[in-house]
Amino acid sequence: MKVREIYCPYDSFQMRYIGTDRLQMGKYGFFTGHLDNFLSGALTVSIYECPRCGKLEFFRFRKAKKK
Repeated sequence: MKVREIYCPYDSFQMRYIGTDRLQMGKYGFFTGHLDNFLSGALTVSIYECPRCGKLEFFRFRKAKKK
């Protein structure tokens, strides 16, 4: 996977690639509990962090296509 060159919109410092993770979709409900979380699934994202100010950027993860 190729890491992007992304710059922080606040201080123009180059952001550091942290890795990929799955963000849980849905919400916790008073009556339904965690049921909505199980039904909504998760979204795989690539995460970048600004080492200067700590801002995080998330991008939808896409596997590289084989040539």
